[in-house]
This record gives sequence, C-alpha cells and structure tokens, in this order.
Amino acid sequence: MFIKLKNIYKNFSIAKKFSLLSMLLIFILLISFTIIIRFFFEKSVLEIAGDGYAQKFDTVSSNCTDILSDAARLTKVLCTDEVVESWFLYDKERNTAQDLKMKLQVEKRLDYIDALYTGNQYSSISIFSVDGAMANTNNIRSQASIYQRFYDEINGQTDKPKWIDLYEMKVEEYQNAGIAYVRPYRDYTTGKIRGFIMVEYRSDVLINNFAQLRYGTAGDYMVADLDGNVKIYSDENKNYRINKEPFFQWVLEREQTGQTFVINRQRFLITAAEIPALNWVMIGMTPVDVLTEKGQDIIYIVYMIGFCAIVVSAFASFYMAHNLTKPLSVLANTMVRFGKGELKVSVPVTSEDEIGMLSGEFNKMTEEIQNLVSQVYTEQKSKRKIEFVALQAQINPHFLYNTLNSVSSLIKMNQPEEAFTMIYTIGQFYRTALSDGKTIIRISEEIENVNSYMRIQSMRYREKIKFKTQIDPDILNGYVVKLTLQPLVENSIYHGIKELNRAGFIEIRGWAEDESIYLSVTDNGIGMERRKIDTILNTNDEHQQTSFGLYSIKQRLHLYFGDAYGLNIESTPQKGTTVTVKIPCNYKREEIR
Repeated sequence: MFIKLKNIYKNFSIAKKFSLLSMLLIFILLISFTIIIRFFFEKSVLEIAGDGYAQKFDTVSSNCTDILSDAARLTKVLCTDEVVESWFLYDKERNTAQDLKMKLQVEKRLDYIDALYTGNQYSSISIFSVDGAMANTNNIRSQASIYQRFYDEINGQTDKPKWIDLYEMKVEEYQNAGIAYVRPYRDYTTGKIRGFIMVEYRSDVLINNFAQLRYGTAGDYMVADLDGNVKIYSDENKNYRINKEPFFQWVLEREQTGQTFVINRQRFLITAAEIPALNWVMIGMTPVDVLTEKGQDIIYIVYMIGFCAIVVSAFASFYMAHNLTKPLSVLANTMVRFGKGELKVSVPVTSEDEIGMLSGEFNKMTEEIQNLVSQVYTEQKSKRKIEFVALQAQINPHFLYNTLNSVSSLIKMNQPEEAFTMIYTIGQFYRTALSDGKTIIRISEEIENVNSYMRIQSMRYREKIKFKTQIDPDILNGYVVKLTLQPLVENSIYHGIKELNRAGFIEIRGWAEDESIYLSVTDNGIGMERRKIDTILNTNDEHQQTSFGLYSIKQRLHLYFGDAYGLNIESTPQKGTTVTVKIPCNYKREEIR
C-alpha cells in the first residue's frame, strides 16, 4: 500500500507536491494537539461522571431494597390476618354461599390494603388456596381467569418465600412483565401448605424506580439478570441477551466505578450496580460525547484554526498549480471524451511550447481517425448493396423459370385461354415485383404480389392446393423486403405439398405484436426434421435450392433490419410447416437501388 501511494505521489506536479506537504504538516500538528486536549479533558469528565453514577446507583438500589422489603412485610401481614387464615383453612365446597361470603371478606381485606398503600408501590395481590379458589385485588379481578393460571406455575415449586421472574415465566394470555414475590401459607397444625400469596410488581412500577438511572434524554440504562437476560431497557420491556457483550463481562467482574466501551460504533460510559435480592444488575449507558459536549467548544476552535490554515494553504498552492497545468487538463479531458467515442473533438492550441505541440499532434490524429471511420462506413455500406444485389439476382431467375415452366405445361395441355390468363397474371406479378426498382416495399404491395403468384399456382394445380390469406389491416402500411413471401409459398408448394397424396392447404397470416410485425406461411405438407431446419437456416449452398432460398431471405432481412429480425421455421414431419418472418413495426425506408 505504501509503495502504491509513493508511486502516486511521484506522478504529482511540483505545485501539487508542495501544497500536499503543507496541508499534511498542518493536519498532523492539528490532530496531535487535539488528541492531547481531548484525552485529558475526557479522562477528567469520565471520572467525575463515574463517581456521580455510583451515588445514583446507591440511591436506586436502596429504593429497590425498600420495595422488595415491603413485599415480604405485606405477605407476612396477610398470612397472619384472621380472615385470610380462615379462608385458607376452610374446606371449601365450590359455589356455596359460605364460599362466596368468605371470598368477599378476603377481597375486602385486599381492598383495605390497597387503600393503605397509595401510589405505585405494587401492581396487584393474588391469594390462591390449594383447592383452586382465588382472591385478587380490585384492579385485576376482571382478569381472574388469567391470574388463576399462576397457581399452576407456583404450586409444588415453592415451599418458602421467593421472588419469581415474570419476564421469563410463560403464562398463557399474560401480557405483562415484571416480578412477583410469592409466600406459601402453612397450616401450623399439620405443616402442610394450604395456599400462596403473590404480590405482583409490573414493569411500570419497576421503571418508575429505575428511570432516574438515565442521563438526561441521551443516556440509556438496562436491567438484566446475571445470565445476561435483559428485563428493562430505557423504560421499555425488552427480551434479549447480552451475555457475550464485552461490557457485560466487565459488569460481572468490575473493580472500578465506570469504563468506556464502543457499542454500535458509539462510545459509552458504562456504570453498574447489583440488586442482590433479585440477582439482577443495573447498567447505565451514557454516550461519551454527551458527557464531554460542554468542552467541545475548545476542540472546535482548534479544528477551525487548523481548517482555515489548510484552506489557505490549499488555495495558494492550487492556484499556482492551476495556472501551470490548465492546458494539460484541457488536453486530458478532451482525450477522455475521444476515448468515449466523441470523434469530432479538438484541443485549442494556445502556445508553441511542448503542450502546444502535443495538442497539435492530437488534433491531427483525431482528424485522421475520423477520415478512416468514414471510409470504413462507406465501404461497408457498398458491400451490403453488392451482397443484396447478388442475393436478389439468385432469387428472381429461379422464380421466373418455375412460372414459365407452368405456362409451358398449360400450352402443352391445350389450354390456351388459361395460359393467356396465367401470362397476364405473370405480367401483373412482375409489374408489382419490380416496384419501380424499390427494394423495400409496403406490406400491401408484397401481399398483392404473392396473391398474383398464388393465382398462377391455383390455375396450374386447381383443386390440389387451396390458398387462404388472413392479414391484419393495421400492418398493411408497414415495410418489408421485396420478394419475401413469394419464395416461402413456392417452397411450400414444391417441397411440402407437391408430393402429397391429399389436397394441400397454404395459409398466409400477418399481425403486429410487441413493436414487431409477423408474416407467416403455413402448409400441411410433408414437413421436416429439426436437423434439416438447422441446415436450411445456416447454409449458403446455392445448389441446395430450398436451403439457399430460405437462407437468402434470412440474410436479406438481417441486412436491412438487423440481427434481431429474420425468419423462424417450425415443422412436424407428415403434418406441415410454418415459416414466420419477423420485421420491425416502425421501419423508416431507406432505398438501396
């Protein structure tokens, strides 16, 4: 990489080298000075912020301890309450009046406790008996069927007071999250568990306590267990793992109040503290740039001074370089345009120095190349004219021979009137075929031409061959190469239908589709194999009449319309053949005589 940059630098002009070195020196001094200032400032800010967070975490941890202690005291009070104890020990018979009376008394006790504990000190209280009965505080009685399912989760798994993680526990239809303190009630006479008391703390209650961990609106915090399962992230319930994150490993092993980490390409100050009763950790995440933003003014001033120095140096050096290298830049840009195909370009010669000599030689070169391109284009166009004339000369005598042979046959058969009609039709055919010397004619003229040919063949073969024409009127004003359809019909007769023992049928169709015009000739002749079709479309052997005729048509279509157009052959042995011609829909005629 260094060698590559060194080679690039060697190719610079002296002015550019001087300006580059000036800017590089100023840039290095600016960066060094800024890094030193930023380092000591940031270090001081982070130490102060870390100590401040330690105090804040102590306050939040103390509040959490008070809330958790309240849960223990509250369940103890309920376990010793006479009404609640009576409800636990009473052998209930479902849906009796006594059952309902005792449940109402318990719920009245719960409502009384709700009145004593104002504010968001807990979310709800549920009391479960082992026989399936349940009583709840007023705010969740409408959801009794959901809270009834908690009994199935805690029964048999809790024989002493404990905290339950509702973030991890999956209870059907329970849409909340949080924690719950569960205390079992034992019958002191038998020692058996007769029920449970559950105090629920939803996320909103917990978030009210943890929200003060945030640093303004930019900081974030999260609460997670020691396995790295996140419970709360910045006042929202989250459920994902951070056990593999480097900052979480530091949280578990921390020996100082704060440490910086890069998270999602941003530096954060990470501080943490534990909640021992829940085996959770509180993690504060504050962007370093937010903590240091008050000291950014000094750094910005240094940046601006350095930037101004770089700009002044750059303008001075580039001004000198521009005056020296402007003619070369014009020459280089002109050469790029020439390389992209703009052949008619030239460079103004403004001096007689080395650059002026180079510009003059470049202008001579472009002029010579333009002459060569024009010459090649003219030669190619002439070549295409010659090729077409040769192809047409090979097609026309072939057709004339076949038609005169048909007239001769009629005369021999002593049918002079039909011979005269055929000769007249031949005259019409050639009058249309000549088309005043045009090689590209309208489709309507080509259809008239092939209709004349089919009338001639109808007089010769009579009932042996039936002809049908179906042309979309919208395409009649389109253009096609003259004598395209007639050779196709002729091939259908002589190489497809003539050897049949049944009546032959030829249909000519024309239609427009997808910006193209299609003309097809279909017969019910003897057909051909795929291998023979490939040979026909790719041979130019004039001794193979069928192959050469179709090949010639294909070549003429390519010459005038391009390689995207031509003809296609589909055939099934003993069933027939369809030859389809594809030509452009909006062709503008350019006559080649």
